[in-house]
Amino acid sequence: MKYLKFVILLLILCNIPGYSLVHYSVSLGTILNYCIFLSIIVYYFLSKKEKPNAHFIIFGILFFLISIIVNAQFSETLLSTFIKYFIFIIMMSTVLRDVKNEEIYGILLIGCLSIIYEAIFVTKAGDISSGLYLNANFAAYVCVLGYSMGLTVNNKNLKIIGQILFTVAGLVTFSITFLVVWLLINLLSVFANTRNIVKLAVCLVFLAAFISFGDKLHLNTQRMNAFSGVSGATIEGKLNEGAGTETWTLYYDKILKNPIWGNGYGQIAEGEDIHFTIQVDVHNTFLMIMGEAGIFALFYFLWIYGYVTMSSLHFFEQNPSIFYVSFALIFYMLTSHKYFDDYLVLFTSLWLYQEVYKMKNIGWRKTRVIIRSASKFKESREEELLKQYHLN
Repeated sequence: MKYLKFVILLLILCNIPGYSLVHYSVSLGTILNYCIFLSIIVYYFLSKKEKPNAHFIIFGILFFLISIIVNAQFSETLLSTFIKYFIFIIMMSTVLRDVKNEEIYGILLIGCLSIIYEAIFVTKAGDISSGLYLNANFAAYVCVLGYSMGLTVNNKNLKIIGQILFTVAGLVTFSITFLVVWLLINLLSVFANTRNIVKLAVCLVFLAAFISFGDKLHLNTQRMNAFSGVSGATIEGKLNEGAGTETWTLYYDKILKNPIWGNGYGQIAEGEDIHFTIQVDVHNTFLMIMGEAGIFALFYFLWIYGYVTMSSLHFFEQNPSIFYVSFALIFYMLTSHKYFDDYLVLFTSLWLYQEVYKMKNIGWRKTRVIIRSASKFKESREEELLKQYHLN
């Protein structure tokens, strides 16, 4: 079971099926994709069952039910996505129960090294690197996820080495989202612990060196200018061509045409549009959900992630990594619409709920211990007074 767990983590966290699909063959990618679910099913039935997360089940039922009622045009794709989603949500909780944060961190490091390897040995000087993740935004999200997960690792040396590697890998993706989230995480870490101000200073020096030596290393000039512009609150206009905000506007009319119940499954995520000429996808999970299943599904979705984020803020001092991961996940979902097929996003979402539950359970146990201690103290005090009264 231990080896099976690592197979599941490797397939999901390193995007092995997606990479194989693009670089080797469609057949191999498809087989490895099904291996994820086969492994999860086997692990589930051979282990002690863990209660699945009800919120994601309710959201899935709500989204797919509304989508198929509104438009069943993509019924075959919908059925496949429906089955995979519920297998993952119901059974993955059992796998996650047995997974340690250090194990997640270690496998994410493998993915991180693939980004750095591609930047050094595969891509031309200045090209964007994404490693096993095929997409710069996806690779940048993995780097932020790994960087945040590093805060939960007890081994100090492994934590420092890992965070340096995740930082380097994130920077060579030339993702503005990575840079913004990475800087915010380091700024917020100072509030969690004032000693982290040294770490923040090191990060700023590292970033300054990266920008300063960008020309000598022949790094991507356009992206380097954008990185430089972040500190001055200006980003090159060329980077906004085809950017997320510009792409989102192409779908506003169609989304607002039926905001209550949406337009049906696949009508937004598959690149459909009001003029039937636009060939780009919406690149926003929130707009995709509203566009396909309407406002009620979106509200429930926002409630799920709002609950996680607010809970993570509540436990920020005890475990800031939960907030960092939730923060990074929401940022990533603003640039991706493959929610139901993005198993790393689903994995992270379930992990966040599990961590919040652990923190609340720890808090509840502490409260119970305090109450019991106070009760015992009160009883012992009463017994002492009774004895004194009897002796008098």
